[in-house]
Amino acid sequence: MSRSQSTLTLDSNEVTHLLNLFPKGLVAVDLETTGLSPLVDKIIEIAAVKITEAGEISTYHQLINPLIEIPEFTIQFHGLTNDHLKLSPTIKKPLREFWDFVGRYPMIAHNSTFDLGYLIKSSHDFQIDFPPLDIYDSCRFTRAVYKNKDAAPSNFKLSTLSEYFGIELQHHVAMEDTLACLKIMAGTIQTQTDHKVALEKSFVFRLSHFDRNDCFNYSTRLDGLKTLVQAKELVVLDYRGGSAVGKIRPVRPIGLMPLPQGPVLFAECLLTGMNKSFLLKKIKSYKKLEASYWQPGTHA
Repeated sequence: MSRSQSTLTLDSNEVTHLLNLFPKGLVAVDLETTGLSPLVDKIIEIAAVKITEAGEISTYHQLINPLIEIPEFTIQFHGLTNDHLKLSPTIKKPLREFWDFVGRYPMIAHNSTFDLGYLIKSSHDFQIDFPPLDIYDSCRFTRAVYKNKDAAPSNFKLSTLSEYFGIELQHHVAMEDTLACLKIMAGTIQTQTDHKVALEKSFVFRLSHFDRNDCFNYSTRLDGLKTLVQAKELVVLDYRGGSAVGKIRPVRPIGLMPLPQGPVLFAECLLTGMNKSFLLKKIKSYKKLEASYWQPGTHA
Protein backbone atom coordinates (compact mmCIF):
# COMPACT_ATOMS: atom_id res chain seq x y z
CA MET A 1 0.00 0.00 0.00
CA SER A 2 1.31 3.44 -0.94
CA ARG A 3 1.74 5.93 1.90
CA SER A 4 -0.62 8.23 -0.02
CA GLN A 5 -3.36 5.61 0.35
CA SER A 6 -5.05 4.21 3.44
CA THR A 7 -6.92 1.14 4.56
CA LEU A 8 -9.24 3.51 6.44
CA THR A 9 -12.25 5.27 4.92
CA LEU A 10 -14.94 7.64 6.15
CA ASP A 11 -18.54 6.47 5.80
CA SER A 12 -21.53 8.75 5.24
CA ASN A 13 -22.58 8.63 8.91
CA GLU A 14 -19.13 9.75 10.04
CA VAL A 15 -19.16 12.61 7.54
CA THR A 16 -22.61 13.66 8.79
CA HIS A 17 -21.42 13.71 12.41
CA LEU A 18 -18.34 15.75 11.49
CA LEU A 19 -20.42 18.28 9.56
CA ASN A 20 -22.74 18.61 12.55
CA LEU A 21 -19.71 19.91 14.43
CA PHE A 22 -18.12 21.78 11.50
CA PRO A 23 -21.05 22.74 9.23
CA LYS A 24 -18.83 24.75 6.88
CA GLY A 25 -16.44 21.82 6.42
CA LEU A 26 -12.97 21.09 7.80
CA VAL A 27 -9.48 19.84 6.98
CA ALA A 28 -7.61 17.26 9.07
CA VAL A 29 -3.83 17.06 8.84
CA ASP A 30 -1.02 14.85 10.06
CA LEU A 31 2.75 15.10 9.59
CA GLU A 32 5.78 12.91 9.96
CA THR A 33 8.95 14.77 10.92
CA THR A 34 12.63 14.40 11.76
CA GLY A 35 11.98 15.06 15.46
CA LEU A 36 9.69 16.67 18.02
CA SER A 37 10.82 20.31 17.82
CA PRO A 38 9.01 22.42 15.20
CA LEU A 39 11.52 25.23 15.72
CA VAL A 40 14.46 23.08 14.59
CA ASP A 41 13.21 19.80 13.05
CA LYS A 42 11.83 19.27 9.54
CA ILE A 43 8.69 17.91 7.87
CA ILE A 44 9.13 14.71 5.85
CA GLU A 45 5.47 13.83 5.11
CA ILE A 46 2.24 15.80 4.85
CA ALA A 47 -1.21 14.24 4.62
CA ALA A 48 -4.54 16.07 4.73
CA VAL A 49 -8.19 15.17 4.26
CA LYS A 50 -10.77 17.82 3.39
CA ILE A 51 -14.52 17.53 3.89
CA THR A 52 -16.50 20.31 2.23
CA GLU A 53 -19.81 21.67 3.49
CA ALA A 54 -21.43 19.50 0.80
CA GLY A 55 -19.79 16.37 2.23
CA GLU A 56 -17.29 15.95 -0.58
CA ILE A 57 -13.99 14.32 0.46
CA SER A 58 -10.58 15.03 -1.07
CA THR A 59 -7.01 14.35 0.02
CA TYR A 60 -3.53 15.83 -0.21
CA HIS A 61 -0.31 13.84 0.32
CA GLN A 62 3.36 14.54 -0.24
CA LEU A 63 6.67 13.09 0.92
CA ILE A 64 9.34 15.75 1.57
CA ASN A 65 13.13 15.70 1.30
CA PRO A 66 14.26 17.43 4.54
CA LEU A 67 17.85 18.02 3.31
CA ILE A 68 19.14 16.88 6.72
CA GLU A 69 19.96 13.48 8.15
CA ILE A 70 16.89 11.78 9.62
CA PRO A 71 17.72 10.53 13.16
CA GLU A 72 17.47 6.80 13.72
CA PHE A 73 15.18 7.25 16.75
CA THR A 74 12.49 8.76 14.48
CA ILE A 75 12.97 6.25 11.64
CA GLN A 76 11.93 3.45 14.00
CA PHE A 77 8.49 5.07 14.20
CA HIS A 78 7.67 6.28 10.69
CA GLY A 79 10.03 4.06 8.69
CA LEU A 80 11.12 6.87 6.36
CA THR A 81 14.83 7.15 5.54
CA ASN A 82 16.84 9.66 3.53
CA ASP A 83 17.05 7.09 0.71
CA HIS A 84 13.23 6.94 0.61
CA LEU A 85 13.01 10.72 0.30
CA LYS A 86 16.00 11.70 -1.84
CA LEU A 87 13.86 12.10 -4.99
CA SER A 88 11.01 13.90 -3.18
CA PRO A 89 10.65 17.68 -3.42
CA THR A 90 11.88 20.00 -0.70
CA ILE A 91 9.27 21.73 1.43
CA LYS A 92 8.62 25.06 -0.32
CA LYS A 93 6.43 23.99 -3.27
CA PRO A 94 4.45 21.33 -1.31
CA LEU A 95 3.81 23.87 1.44
CA ARG A 96 2.21 26.28 -1.05
CA GLU A 97 0.17 23.39 -2.48
CA PHE A 98 -0.93 22.40 1.01
CA TRP A 99 -2.23 25.86 1.95
CA ASP A 100 -4.01 26.09 -1.42
CA PHE A 101 -5.64 22.74 -0.63
CA VAL A 102 -6.73 23.88 2.84
CA GLY A 103 -8.29 27.11 1.60
CA ARG A 104 -10.41 28.74 4.31
CA TYR A 105 -11.57 25.63 6.15
CA PRO A 106 -10.94 25.21 9.90
CA MET A 107 -8.28 22.64 10.65
CA ILE A 108 -7.94 19.80 13.12
CA ALA A 109 -5.13 17.44 14.11
CA HIS A 110 -4.31 15.14 16.99
CA ASN A 111 -2.03 17.17 19.26
CA SER A 112 -2.33 19.94 16.70
CA THR A 113 0.11 22.31 18.43
CA PHE A 114 2.92 20.11 17.13
CA ASP A 115 1.68 19.62 13.56
CA LEU A 116 0.70 23.25 13.09
CA GLY A 117 3.95 24.36 14.69
CA TYR A 118 5.90 22.76 11.84
CA LEU A 119 3.61 24.16 9.16
CA ILE A 120 3.69 27.66 10.66
CA LYS A 121 7.47 27.65 11.16
CA SER A 122 8.17 26.37 7.64
CA SER A 123 5.77 28.95 6.17
CA HIS A 124 7.56 31.65 8.15
CA ASP A 125 10.96 30.48 6.86
CA PHE A 126 9.86 30.78 3.23
CA GLN A 127 7.65 33.85 3.74
CA ILE A 128 4.55 31.90 2.68
CA ASP A 129 1.32 33.43 3.92
CA PHE A 130 -1.14 31.16 5.70
CA PRO A 131 -4.84 31.94 6.10
CA PRO A 132 -6.33 33.15 9.44
CA LEU A 133 -7.88 29.78 10.29
CA ASP A 134 -9.15 28.34 13.57
CA ILE A 135 -7.19 25.29 14.73
CA TYR A 136 -8.73 22.50 16.81
CA ASP A 137 -7.30 19.44 18.55
CA SER A 138 -9.00 16.02 18.47
CA CYS A 139 -7.03 14.97 21.56
CA ARG A 140 -8.44 17.89 23.56
CA PHE A 141 -11.93 17.24 22.20
CA THR A 142 -12.04 13.58 23.25
CA ARG A 143 -10.51 14.41 26.64
CA ALA A 144 -13.19 17.06 27.23
CA VAL A 145 -15.93 14.55 26.40
CA TYR A 146 -14.64 11.49 28.24
CA LYS A 147 -12.70 12.88 31.21
CA ASN A 148 -14.07 11.55 34.53
CA LYS A 149 -16.63 9.36 32.75
CA ASP A 150 -17.11 5.64 33.20
CA ALA A 151 -15.66 3.45 30.46
CA ALA A 152 -13.37 6.25 29.30
CA PRO A 153 -10.23 5.47 27.26
CA SER A 154 -7.14 4.75 29.38
CA ASN A 155 -5.44 7.76 27.76
CA PHE A 156 -5.97 10.02 24.76
CA LYS A 157 -3.14 9.00 22.47
CA LEU A 158 -4.13 8.43 18.85
CA SER A 159 -3.24 4.73 19.04
CA THR A 160 -5.22 4.21 22.27
CA LEU A 161 -8.27 6.03 20.94
CA SER A 162 -8.09 4.07 17.68
CA GLU A 163 -8.19 0.83 19.64
CA TYR A 164 -11.02 2.21 21.81
CA PHE A 165 -13.13 2.92 18.71
CA GLY A 166 -12.17 -0.30 16.93
CA ILE A 167 -10.08 1.44 14.28
CA GLU A 168 -7.33 -0.76 12.80
CA LEU A 169 -4.59 1.84 12.55
CA GLN A 170 -1.23 1.66 10.81
CA HIS A 171 0.25 4.30 13.11
CA HIS A 172 2.83 6.89 11.95
CA VAL A 173 1.68 6.70 8.33
CA ALA A 174 0.42 10.24 7.83
CA MET A 175 -2.68 9.50 5.75
CA GLU A 176 -3.75 6.72 8.12
CA ASP A 177 -3.31 8.97 11.15
CA THR A 178 -5.25 11.78 9.47
CA LEU A 179 -8.23 9.55 8.75
CA ALA A 180 -8.02 8.03 12.24
CA CYS A 181 -8.21 11.56 13.69
CA LEU A 182 -11.45 12.17 11.78
CA LYS A 183 -12.94 8.79 12.67
CA ILE A 184 -12.14 9.35 16.36
CA MET A 185 -13.80 12.76 16.20
CA ALA A 186 -16.88 11.26 14.53
CA GLY A 187 -17.05 8.45 17.08
CA THR A 188 -16.73 10.88 19.96
CA ILE A 189 -19.43 13.16 18.55
CA GLN A 190 -21.86 10.22 18.51
CA THR A 191 -21.51 9.86 22.28
CA GLN A 192 -22.07 13.54 23.05
CA THR A 193 -25.33 15.44 22.61
CA ASP A 194 -23.99 18.91 23.44
CA HIS A 195 -20.70 19.53 21.65
CA LYS A 196 -20.33 23.25 22.30
CA VAL A 197 -18.26 23.03 25.48
CA ALA A 198 -16.04 20.24 24.15
CA LEU A 199 -15.46 22.13 20.91
CA GLU A 200 -14.52 25.27 22.85
CA LYS A 201 -12.04 23.25 24.90
CA SER A 202 -10.54 21.74 21.74
CA PHE A 203 -9.77 25.16 20.24
CA VAL A 204 -6.00 25.72 20.17
CA PHE A 205 -5.37 29.03 18.41
CA ARG A 206 -6.13 31.10 15.37
CA LEU A 207 -3.35 31.33 12.83
CA SER A 208 -3.69 35.10 12.68
CA HIS A 209 -2.49 35.20 16.32
CA PHE A 210 1.07 34.48 15.17
CA ASP A 211 3.39 37.43 14.82
CA ARG A 212 6.13 36.60 12.34
CA ASN A 213 8.98 37.79 14.57
CA ASP A 214 8.02 37.26 18.21
CA CYS A 215 6.70 33.73 17.72
CA PHE A 216 9.77 32.21 16.09
CA ASN A 217 12.94 34.01 17.12
CA TYR A 218 14.93 33.02 20.17
CA SER A 219 18.22 34.19 21.60
CA THR A 220 21.46 32.53 20.50
CA ARG A 221 22.17 31.97 24.19
CA LEU A 222 19.66 29.12 23.95
CA ASP A 223 21.53 27.26 21.20
CA GLY A 224 22.93 24.94 23.86
CA LEU A 225 19.39 24.20 25.04
CA LYS A 226 18.47 23.21 21.49
CA THR A 227 21.36 20.71 21.54
CA LEU A 228 20.22 19.26 24.88
CA VAL A 229 16.65 18.91 23.62
CA GLN A 230 17.74 17.12 20.46
CA ALA A 231 19.97 14.82 22.54
CA LYS A 232 16.99 14.03 24.81
CA GLU A 233 18.89 15.06 27.93
CA LEU A 234 17.22 15.99 31.20
CA VAL A 235 17.59 19.70 31.90
CA VAL A 236 17.49 22.05 34.89
CA LEU A 237 15.87 25.43 34.25
CA ASP A 238 16.12 28.70 36.12
CA TYR A 239 12.72 30.03 35.07
CA ARG A 240 11.03 33.35 35.75
CA GLY A 241 7.35 32.52 36.05
CA GLY A 242 4.79 29.91 36.99
CA SER A 243 3.82 28.64 40.43
CA ALA A 244 7.20 27.15 41.45
CA VAL A 245 8.94 30.49 42.01
CA GLY A 246 12.35 30.06 43.62
CA LYS A 247 12.54 26.32 42.88
CA ILE A 248 14.77 24.61 40.38
CA ARG A 249 12.90 23.27 37.38
CA PRO A 250 14.11 19.80 36.44
CA VAL A 251 12.41 18.90 33.14
CA ARG A 252 12.32 16.20 30.50
CA PRO A 253 12.33 18.17 27.21
CA ILE A 254 9.86 17.15 24.50
CA GLY A 255 10.30 19.86 21.89
CA LEU A 256 10.83 23.50 20.99
CA MET A 257 7.80 25.05 19.33
CA PRO A 258 6.24 28.35 18.30
CA LEU A 259 3.15 29.64 20.11
CA PRO A 260 1.33 32.97 19.71
CA GLN A 261 2.81 34.26 22.99
CA GLY A 262 6.33 33.33 21.88
CA PRO A 263 8.52 30.24 21.34
CA VAL A 264 8.42 27.68 24.15
CA LEU A 265 10.16 24.63 25.49
CA PHE A 266 7.48 21.98 25.85
CA ALA A 267 8.61 19.57 28.55
CA GLU A 268 7.56 17.25 31.34
CA CYS A 269 8.10 19.01 34.66
CA LEU A 270 9.74 16.42 36.90
CA LEU A 271 8.41 18.20 40.00
CA THR A 272 4.78 17.59 39.04
CA GLY A 273 4.83 14.96 36.30
CA MET A 274 2.82 17.33 34.09
CA ASN A 275 3.68 18.51 30.60
CA LYS A 276 4.14 22.28 30.54
CA SER A 277 5.17 25.06 28.16
CA PHE A 278 8.12 27.20 29.30
CA LEU A 279 8.46 30.50 27.44
CA LEU A 280 12.01 30.73 26.14
CA LYS A 281 12.18 34.44 26.96
CA LYS A 282 11.57 33.57 30.64
CA ILE A 283 14.39 30.99 30.86
CA LYS A 284 17.19 32.77 32.71
CA SER A 285 19.63 29.87 32.53
CA TYR A 286 19.73 26.13 31.90
CA LYS A 287 22.08 23.18 32.23
CA LYS A 288 22.13 19.44 31.81
CA LEU A 289 20.64 17.70 34.83
CA GLU A 290 23.20 15.53 36.59
CA ALA A 291 21.99 12.55 38.63
CA SER A 292 23.82 13.83 41.69
CA TYR A 293 22.14 17.24 41.35
CA TRP A 294 18.56 16.11 41.66
CA GLN A 295 16.64 13.14 42.95
CA PRO A 296 12.82 12.78 42.90
CA GLY A 297 11.24 14.35 45.96
CA THR A 298 14.28 16.32 47.12
CA HIS A 299 13.15 19.69 45.70
CA ALA A 300 9.36 19.41 45.76
